[in-house]
Order: sequence, then C-alpha cells, then structure tokens
Amino acid sequence: MNRLFKASAYPFWLKILIILLGALFLLLIPAAFITRNVQSTMALDSAEAFIAQTGTGQSAIISGNIAQAQVNLDVFVANPEYVRIMQSLLIGGTRTQTNINLPVVRDDDVQALFNQVLLNPATTLFDTIRLVNRAGDVLADASLSTSLGIASVNEAGSLSFRAAEAAALAGEMRALSVSQIYNIGILEYSVALQWRDGRVLGYLIGRISNPRAIYPGLQFPADGFRGFSYLESAQGIIISPTETRFLIPGGRQSALVNAALNGATGVQQFEIEGTPFIGFFTPVRGAPLALIAQLPTAEPLAAASELFNARNFVVLLGGAVIAVMVAGLIHLMLIPALNRIRRATEAVSAGHLDALIPETGRGDEIGRLAESVDALRLSYESRVDMLETRVATRTRDIEATQDITRYAASERDLEQMLSRVVDLIVERFDGIYHAQIFLLDDDQTSAVVRASTGEVGKQLLQRGHRLVVGSVSVIGQVVEQGRLILARDTSTSQVHRRNEFLPETRAELAIPLKVGDEVIGALDVQSKQSEVFNDDLIAVLQSMAEQIAIAIQNARLYEENTRRADELEALNRAATRRAWGEFMRDQRTGELEKTAGFVEAGAGDVQGMRARAVAERRVIFGEATEHNTIPLAVPIILRDQVMGAVEWEVPAEGFGQAKLDLAQELANRLAVSLENARLFAESRRATERERLVNNIAARLTTSAGMDDILRTAVREVGQALGAPQVSIRLHSQTPANAASGTSGKVATVPEPPETAPSTEGI
Repeated sequence: MNRLFKASAYPFWLKILIILLGALFLLLIPAAFITRNVQSTMALDSAEAFIAQTGTGQSAIISGNIAQAQVNLDVFVANPEYVRIMQSLLIGGTRTQTNINLPVVRDDDVQALFNQVLLNPATTLFDTIRLVNRAGDVLADASLSTSLGIASVNEAGSLSFRAAEAAALAGEMRALSVSQIYNIGILEYSVALQWRDGRVLGYLIGRISNPRAIYPGLQFPADGFRGFSYLESAQGIIISPTETRFLIPGGRQSALVNAALNGATGVQQFEIEGTPFIGFFTPVRGAPLALIAQLPTAEPLAAASELFNARNFVVLLGGAVIAVMVAGLIHLMLIPALNRIRRATEAVSAGHLDALIPETGRGDEIGRLAESVDALRLSYESRVDMLETRVATRTRDIEATQDITRYAASERDLEQMLSRVVDLIVERFDGIYHAQIFLLDDDQTSAVVRASTGEVGKQLLQRGHRLVVGSVSVIGQVVEQGRLILARDTSTSQVHRRNEFLPETRAELAIPLKVGDEVIGALDVQSKQSEVFNDDLIAVLQSMAEQIAIAIQNARLYEENTRRADELEALNRAATRRAWGEFMRDQRTGELEKTAGFVEAGAGDVQGMRARAVAERRVIFGEATEHNTIPLAVPIILRDQVMGAVEWEVPAEGFGQAKLDLAQELANRLAVSLENARLFAESRRATERERLVNNIAARLTTSAGMDDILRTAVREVGQALGAPQVSIRLHSQTPANAASGTSGKVATVPEPPETAPSTEGI
C-alpha cells in the first residue's frame, strides 16, 4: 500500500503526463508580446547557425572526398607492380642493353590498369587518369566516359603539370592544383613517379570528379533553408553545380574568399545588388579552395514570421511555460537520484569496482537504469579480471619467447641450440607437452627431426625420424606450402598423422622456419588439450619461429665460416712451410750459417734447448752459467708455423717473465723480417727473369730473316741458361719429310766443353 503512494514507484510516462496536465492550467497566464526586432534577431541567429552548420558539413564532405581520392591514387602508386608497369612505359625507347627488370608494356596495358583499379564506376572519385612524362607528353590516359588511348597532346603548359613539376623541384612528390576547362573549375591531383635512384620519370595526374566528389557536398539539406554554395580559388576559379552557377557571378565575395584562403572561418551578412544575404566562409581542408555558402535573409525572416504569428502565439507561450515547469519538476524528481548514480559510476570508472550502485531498489525507470549500471559494473569487473589474466598470460609468453630467442641467438652450436630450444618451449609454455624441430635434408625432399623433447624425442632422433615433403602430415604440408598448419582437434583433422610415440596428442601446431622466402624446416608443438592454441599463443610461437629460423641460419653460417677459416689457416701454414722450404734449398747453407752465427750441434746444451723450443712452441731457458747469464731458446713462429729457433744468453740479473715476453716478441719480429726478406728476394729474382726475357725478346725483334732469328735465339738462350749447346729444330709435316723423318731448319750454337753437360731443347 505504501508503494502505491510513492511517487518513485510510478512509471516515467505517468509522471510526465501528470506534470503536463498541471502545466496546461498555466496557459491562462498570457505572456508579453514578442517584438519584431526579437523575431528578426532570433530568425537571423537561427539562419546563421543553420548556414554555419551546413557549410561546415559541406566542407567536411568535400575535404573528405578529396582526401580519399588522394589516398586512392597514393595507394595505387605505392603498389610496386603498378609502378614497374608505369616506369616501363615512361622509360620506353630509352632502355639500354642493361637488364633493368621491367616488363614490356604498351599504352593499352596501362590504360586497362587505370580502368580496372582507379576508374571503377562504382567507387571511383576520378574522371580521368593520365600518365605524363617529364616533357609533358601524355603517354596513356583513361576516363569514365570513353577510352582515349594515348592522347596526342602535350600538357607542359597546363596548370596541373606545372604544379606537379614545381612540387617535384621543391622535393614534394605530390601536388593538388585548381584549373578550369571550358569555364568549368576542376581539381587535379598529381604524384611524381621516380626511378630507383630518385630521379623523376614522369607524373600520374588524376582529375577529381566534380559530380562524384564535389557537387554532392555543395547541396543544402532538403528540410532546411534554401541557399547555394560554391568553391573558389585564389585565382578566381569557381567550382559549382550548373543549377546554381548563374547565381554566382554577381555575388562573388572576394573578401570572404581571401579570409577563407587565409584559414579563417565565419559568418557574415552582406548585400548583393541590394539583396541582403547571410554568407558562411571556410577553407577546404587539404585543398587551395574556399567554400562560400549564401542564404537570402528574407527566407529565415519569413519562416520566423510564420512561426510567431498571432494564431500560434498562445500555443507557443503555453508551451514555453510548460517546458519551464517540466524542467523544474524533472530536476526535483530525477536529478538527485541520477547524481547519486553518476557519482557511483564515476567511482567505478576510477577503478573502485566494488562500489555499490544506489537506487537499485526502485521500481521505475531510474531503478531499472541503476540495475543496468550495476550489471554493467559486474560485467566490467569480470572483463577486467579476464583481461588481467590474459595480459599476464601474454606477458609470460612474451618473456618466454624473449628468453628462448635470446638463447638461440647467442648459441653457436646448432645441435645444442636446437635441443635446448625445444626443451625451453615445453618448460615455459604450460599447454605444450612435446616440441620438436624438423630441418630439410640436402635434397629438400624430406624433413628430418633434429631436436625433440623427452624420451620420445630420443627415440625419434635415434631412428632418424623423417617425413616426406608434401606428405599427408602436418610437417609434410607445412614445409611444402610454407605456411603454418593447425590441427585444433587431431581426432577430426584431415592432415594430422598419428605418431605411435605420441598417442596423447589432441592438438598440433606446425610453423614453417623460413629465411626470407626459403623454407628450411618447421617447428612442431603438440598439446594434450584440444583447442589450446588460441590466436595469442599462435602469434607468440610464430614470432619465436621466425627468430629460431634466423638463429639456425646464423649457426650454419658460423659453422661454415669456422670451417673455411680453419681450411684457410691450414693452407696458409702449408704455403708458408713450402715457401720457406724452397727458399732455404735455394740458399747456400754455408753462407747463411756464417752470417747468422750458426752454432754447431752438440755445442753445450743449446742445441737441445732449441729443439725443445721448436717442438714445444714456447720459450725454453736453462740454468745460470759461470758468466752469470741464462741461455734462452725462442721459437720463430710465422702464421702458426714454426720456422726455427733463435738462442742467446741474457744477464741473470733482473731475469723474469718480462724478459721472456720480450724475447718472444723479438722472435716474432724476426719472423716477420725474415718473411719480408724472403718475399723481397723472390720479387727480385722474378724481376731479373722478366728483364732477361725482355732483353732476349728485344734482340729477336731486331732480326729480319728466319736464319738471323734462329741464330739469335739459340745464342741468347744459351748465354742466359749457361748451356754448352742449344738447338732449335723446326719440323715440317709435308708428306715427303714426314715419311723420311727429316726436319726443317736447324740452328745450333756450340759452347766451350768446360761448361755444364749439354742440353737440347725442342
């Protein structure tokens, strides 16, 4: 019974009805009359607000369409394949023999591309698209109405071409220009097309469609005041629909246009040929245009007069009184309760999810609103808990991924790295109980398991488990297709291949290991739970697989570089040993022993120390002598190859590690000096041989006849080689002397018999 008389228990509409019925009695109190000036002011204020709102909306629509048209052309130019097609047509006959990797295209191909991508009648914001070279020649164009082919026209003098060229010179590859054709203003957007080295090859110019992008934005709302709008540039070029263009010439407002082009926006009243207007001006964002919207003031004044005529005076006055009373009563009945709900909602928004929502016990609309807010609070609390759990899980997965990839990047041993990575995956990801990595074999025909976890993994590795590329298995399909494959439920998957070692697998995810576009293997993870691989976990594992692939490639490169470095080092040591062996054989041993102060074998124990130094590759020193000196034997090492040993005696006073290090450093310097001396000697011998050959060749070129050349040749060769006799035989292969075995010319130069044994060269 008490609830029946509580005002808060009544429905909202009943409360409003009661208030309105009570307010109607106040209509008997007439209001003061409304003056003409007040009517006019209200009407003009309403008209100014209307035209400002309309003009702002028109500007937003037009600027949005222009920006969308620019984005469409920019996206087209950002496509590398489209750019290559246009570059090929722009380069044209200037191609050289150098392969520049461009397709062979014709103007018809480019025109078809324009029609297909940029001039789709259902979505395009352009009228025409033109491809122009740097000289202004139109190489290809397309339009909505007709297929023009290659236009026989040069646009070097057009405003759009000059604007594009000036922008390119200033380092801006895009330009928006306003021009006119047949006294119709047009807006054109151009993008410079560059070659690989940054040079501008030409320009892609699109004419933005007035009927599609501009004119719809200049329309006034059908249910508002009747006015008209147009666009005007700083050069006086006007863009306007045909039906309102006749209104513009006498009403062009240069002051409003200049203010708008300078970035100002506002409403101003003015007169055109004695007719008062309300004008709105604003710049068109992203375009060098001003939008001017005009409305005759007579129209809003007439509407205000109709609204405030004597016939409606009482109704309007009564409505105003009722509105005031309704506002007051609503404030008294609703606002306190709504304020309490608002304060509780603000507390929830501040993070106090346990805040109680008041007014939930009411039976009216406010009570139901409070109940909805409380339900929203509970849902928000649940979502926050869920998101916190999800963020914590994602953070843990990311940290695990970072640890695994950091280890993979730092480990150089491939087998150890792969084995540890799969173990870490199983350790750090709760839903995964088995992980393995497959790598393609040398023939690229099979994927071989290289790392696997647990005892099962050991068995798979021992038997060399492999899967054929392209086979009906998750791994076979992944390495063939180069994309991840997920078997969310192995019991229903068509691609999962059951493994007798892993019968508990209920979900399997395989991710390709790729280096660039090349697939080198696959990462395979398995779970005992179906549907465990959600989008977040897949993204984390896919990112980790990319890093593992890079680490595998780096480990392989490191092993290859190490192997090559070892081979190169071995070759260098062998070359050094061989070169020094040949050099020492060419020298006179006696002279070297005399020059270097060679110590005969068996002279004291130095010979034994030197042999130890060579064998052990380190400094060997003996006991102090009667002269208070200590003998040293230091190996001479060059490119990790022991060339010999040097020995000397140093004072015992101050003997220590510093002197041993100094001795080794001196031996190292000696090795470098000996190598330089050997190289110098070899270079000098090569130079002497070259000089001798050049002298013989010079003497041969001065001889005119065949006999003179032969005699000169045997004489010079004999002198150069120190040979007692040199012969040159020229054999002819004619049938007569071929049968008899006779030869052609013979030139012989004898030498004194006391020289070395004779030698004959043929």
